[in-house]
Amino acid sequence: MGNLYEIFRICFSINSLITGIVTIGFITLITYFAFTLEKKISITSPYLQKVVVNISEMALLIIALVLVKRVFHNLTGGQVVELGGLYANAELTLLFYCLFVFNNRLIVLLNLALPFIYHPSFVMERLKGPEMPLFVISYIILFVVITFLYDHKGVLLVSNYKYLAAQILFGVCWWVIIWIDYNFPVPDIIGIFIVFELYMLVARVIEQKMTTYLHAYDDLNKKVNYDALTGVRNRANFNKLSHEAFERHLKDVDRPVSLVMFDIDRFKKFNDHYGHEIGDEVLRHVAHIVERELHVDKSDSNLFRYGGEEFVIIVNGVDGEYCKTIINAINQTLKEMPLFIQDKQLSVTLCFGVTMFRVGDQTFEDTLKRADNYLYESKNKGRNRMTIEGKTENYTAQPIMHI
Repeated sequence: MGNLYEIFRICFSINSLITGIVTIGFITLITYFAFTLEKKISITSPYLQKVVVNISEMALLIIALVLVKRVFHNLTGGQVVELGGLYANAELTLLFYCLFVFNNRLIVLLNLALPFIYHPSFVMERLKGPEMPLFVISYIILFVVITFLYDHKGVLLVSNYKYLAAQILFGVCWWVIIWIDYNFPVPDIIGIFIVFELYMLVARVIEQKMTTYLHAYDDLNKKVNYDALTGVRNRANFNKLSHEAFERHLKDVDRPVSLVMFDIDRFKKFNDHYGHEIGDEVLRHVAHIVERELHVDKSDSNLFRYGGEEFVIIVNGVDGEYCKTIINAINQTLKEMPLFIQDKQLSVTLCFGVTMFRVGDQTFEDTLKRADNYLYESKNKGRNRMTIEGKTENYTAQPIMHI
């Protein structure tokens, strides 16, 4: 009965409660940052961007571990036995959870190295006794669990049983290693291990709930700011970002900002002749081509669907002459990558109107109206051309860049 009482006392002590609150707070923050940082990278992301994100995630884990240590130092200085165990629990929870939510090899390496680098693991004499086989077996199992966590995150996300098995094995292996070093009483080890499992259960619930809420928020953000048909930014987002761009221009008039308006020539004929579904395909095709060229150009730009078949591009840091290069590339790609519908090649052409933000513009609407006038000049002079600051020109051929 004494052992059961000791286990119960550790599991439901005030120290355990404080530990849980601190750990849950860090888990919540890590979940948010994991969602934010992991969303920024993909398989095609630049190598340097991946490195920066991985280092940021590693730094976040290290900061959390340091802060946990500071909290426990301020709490009691680690003089009570179970507080040392609860402190280890908090750190193990953070290590396991970061393995789970971050796709980060640096965190994997840290987990694999920790049994050999934490104090008193530097004292290798501890492994010369009868505990050596126990350490080796525990570390091998821990190694398998850690690598499985890294390679099979998708499985653990949907399988609560496999997640539970992984966290139990992770906790058991670590507490065997800690027992070898510190020789905690067995009831303390059992009680603290139960607390670890409770922490991980709460962490799992937080991860599932927060991920659901964050995905819902992300979906709502896309619905509010992006056009459902073409996938580019919508009119509401244009109204917001365009005025922000104009305000920045007023503070730094020497930095050029260009506004490019364009629409699809004779778009109504596509709808009337082929139907609205084909018209939608034309809109998607044009949006894709323009986004492609903006990506290839690597300019600081945003594409918006302004309404109907009209689109707008805000290009930061370049003048109208540079925009001519982008427009010629868009036109060339439209020719090289035509849209085929029902075994027929559709001839899709565009009209452009381009202007820069000017010192004399009182509001953004002055710039927008001027770009709109230039767009209509292109239409009135025969379509399939561009008008830049009042000068109408035909397109010139450019080599297409394959990506």
